[in-house]
Amino acid sequence: MNPIRPLVVIGAGPAGIMSAITAAERGIEVLLLEKKNQIGGKIPVTGDGKGNLTNVNLKKRYYHSCSPEFVLPALKAFDFQSTCHFFEKLGLKLYIDEKGRVFPYSREALIIQKLLATELKRLKVEVISGIKIEEIRRMGSLFEIIMEHTPSFYAQQIILATGGLAAPQLEATGDGYRWAEKLGHHLISPFPSLVQLTTKVPNFHLLPKIKLAEVILTLFIDEKRLLEKRGDLLFIPHGVSGTAIFALSRAASEALQQGKKVAIQINLVPGLSTEELTTFLHEKKKNFPQQLLLLLLQGILPEKLSQFILKSLNIDFDLPVGLISEYMIDSIIESITHFFLPITGTQSWKYAQVTGGGVTVEEVNPETMESKIVPHLYFAGEILDVDGDCGGYNLQWAWSSGYLAGKSAAENS
Repeated sequence: MNPIRPLVVIGAGPAGIMSAITAAERGIEVLLLEKKNQIGGKIPVTGDGKGNLTNVNLKKRYYHSCSPEFVLPALKAFDFQSTCHFFEKLGLKLYIDEKGRVFPYSREALIIQKLLATELKRLKVEVISGIKIEEIRRMGSLFEIIMEHTPSFYAQQIILATGGLAAPQLEATGDGYRWAEKLGHHLISPFPSLVQLTTKVPNFHLLPKIKLAEVILTLFIDEKRLLEKRGDLLFIPHGVSGTAIFALSRAASEALQQGKKVAIQINLVPGLSTEELTTFLHEKKKNFPQQLLLLLLQGILPEKLSQFILKSLNIDFDLPVGLISEYMIDSIIESITHFFLPITGTQSWKYAQVTGGGVTVEEVNPETMESKIVPHLYFAGEILDVDGDCGGYNLQWAWSSGYLAGKSAAENS
């Protein structure tokens, strides 16, 4: 029989690593278990591989949960300054960009993973990777962690930091959800967040890889205007991506899961007013009457997008501009400024950056991250029903919740 461990942290992603470091700093012996052969989780791919650690603008409104207030104690316990100080103490030089996002000065996410691994070694945290956990059972005052091919581990306390379902190519499986449910917890059904949206609009194949900067997107749920975002837009096969889409995707994905009708409306040219567009098109008609309609929007939109818009309006773009009617001009302007796109789904979990939903936070103490149902069971990171916007908010949640879970477990040992 393996010895009884004071604390076992399951999951060596950012939240699990922070939990282990925090507890070990307070003198508790920690065993960190990871199913992959290396630790770090999604750290190497965060911030497009640049390592977006956190954000200057930490506010509750950038987080989503069935109980949004839940994030506040953790974010207060380990805030922006704490995060920067922690990584600077590890020897990392930081850079803050114009959007308040914080990166390693080298813009290399891999250095974060290496520094955390070094800190685990310094604190003598025992790390076992490449393991397969079958089940977690409560045995009186202890936990039994049942393994596939090796003897069980036994723990006085456990921190579940197993992540969610996003990025299965990085071996995200959602195992922690199953273990949490068997221990008595309930889930908010997980759904992809920070993910591309899909559509079944005809002729959408004409648009792949077209990118527009600074468009305005409005999200409609059951035909009601929900929210508006501004950012880049990228047309992909059968869907749309980009910063503006990611900003809306959480609400869209959740609504789709609930069976609601979802659509987005796009102002493709927010820098031009209706009056300016009207004047521009009338001058084209007057000055270039023999020019083909396909070139009508030349200089305003990419040619393939212009072609798509005219085709969707059943306008023959091989006709000369001089034959365009007033009604056609109004229809084109309406389509440019109110480009309507019904949303039928999201891309798969493979393309999601984070998971929405998870273990309901109503069953977890926000001041300690300890289960309200099972004493000495703690949660940290993406396994919980907490997800953040793009910009470092999800990694900050990993640091903050991991810190609070590790601190609480150490103080409770």
